[in-house]
Amino acid sequence: MNQDFDVIIVGLGPVGSLTALLLEESGLKVLAIDKENEIYSLPRAVTISDEGLRIAQAANIEDIYLKNSTKLGGAAFVNKNLEVIGGVLDIEDVITSNGWAPSRMFHQPLTDQAMRDELRRTKVTILLEHELIDLKNEETHVNVCIKDLKNKKDFQFSSKYLIGSDGGASSVRSLLEISQEDLNYNQDWVVVDVKLKGKNQLDNRALQICDPERLCTYIPSHLPFRRWEFMINESDNKNDFLDDEKIQNLIKRWLQPDQYQIVRKAVYQFHSVIAEKLNKGRSFLIGDAAHQAPPFMGEGMMSGYRDAMNVYWKIALTIQNNLDHKLLNTYQKERKPHAKFVVENSAGIGELMEAYAKTDDPSKVPDVLVAKGYGSFVLPGLDEGLFYGGKADESMNSGHLFPQPLIYKNNEVFKREDEILGNSFTLISKDKISIGKQDKKFLQDIGCTFVILDEHYISQNHWVKKVLDLGEVFLIRPDKYIFGCSSNKVSLEQLIDDLRKRI
Repeated sequence: MNQDFDVIIVGLGPVGSLTALLLEESGLKVLAIDKENEIYSLPRAVTISDEGLRIAQAANIEDIYLKNSTKLGGAAFVNKNLEVIGGVLDIEDVITSNGWAPSRMFHQPLTDQAMRDELRRTKVTILLEHELIDLKNEETHVNVCIKDLKNKKDFQFSSKYLIGSDGGASSVRSLLEISQEDLNYNQDWVVVDVKLKGKNQLDNRALQICDPERLCTYIPSHLPFRRWEFMINESDNKNDFLDDEKIQNLIKRWLQPDQYQIVRKAVYQFHSVIAEKLNKGRSFLIGDAAHQAPPFMGEGMMSGYRDAMNVYWKIALTIQNNLDHKLLNTYQKERKPHAKFVVENSAGIGELMEAYAKTDDPSKVPDVLVAKGYGSFVLPGLDEGLFYGGKADESMNSGHLFPQPLIYKNNEVFKREDEILGNSFTLISKDKISIGKQDKKFLQDIGCTFVILDEHYISQNHWVKKVLDLGEVFLIRPDKYIFGCSSNKVSLEQLIDDLRKRI
């Protein structure tokens, strides 16, 4: 039967909006629904990483974040007197292999509204004030029932696939009867966002403040905004923390009440949970619908962006080439362990803060906690999934992102050139690529790009040179992860044949 849409997306926060933009750009027919009519007017997520900006590039929305963000200077664990008690991350002048600064702080109401405006300029069918009531996974499609919340009418639609990006209280997850695994960090905190009235004189680093009286995180949000997160102790009444005078008392070591305006105050229970399954049948969970972490790593939205990037191209390639579900089955294999790492290590930072707060000698904090806390800032590659042999291989750098080719001018990044890698698979080499007719046809059928990288990209980019030194011809996936490379151990024909069998 013919489906109404290729993909239905439930939830139009930043993760759902990004997914809709990526799918529509791939030429797919997309329906996106959200219960609310307007975007959320207060800041929630505040951090976008280098990888997040590279993903935004793929959807042509990186400028949205650049116009509404500032670079993070670094991060540190400090004691109650704001004295450093552990290692310090100094990242102000760093450019990563993804071609961007490691982290930027943005103001979400501005970026979300700009993404909504961008989405309205596409062919995506958008239904606001509509709620998912029911869904049924069939063998060839998904049937959904959607209620118009304004006139109370129900509508039926069908699609080849459905994506739930509808937040922590996900209706999609509930209707699919997917349970969640609790990773045992559940703690009440109050989150306070303020708007500065004068010139900023506060730190441009994120600080994990290990005060035995009350743990606290300070976030240098995009100016003129700043954020604090204070742990609510067991002896506290959490309702007290919505009182302005209480908040002013907590912030007074940094600012006096006449120096700022409170723009948001909210009590949250920080959770560490992950869905038992990230997909069921033709339905997929992404973002907070799939996993929720304490905010200490600043990776909540970024995990959702990685979900979106991983699932969108697999759905697009499957539909465009009439593939079976082998490719889509790799979504859970690749994303769940990676997302779980983020959830666990976000909680690990909270545990490290507690350990530092309980001791007068930071050197006595167990190494395993210190490693977990600091190690969380460096995310691992993917492990099992769509890679040569089915598993990532460090000797090929498979499971890791291929560095973004850059052009420098006056020792600064002048141009980011991910577009030369194409939007599908890419074969990339320093030298001429020679393959047989059958392999060439297969690669052309899946839209593969053939790239001989000019010497100036290699000489100017030590990240690119370091990777290319590992092999001869590299096979790059549409999400820029390395599938594998040919070498004296693996021929190019073997590499291509392995991909053919896996998709």
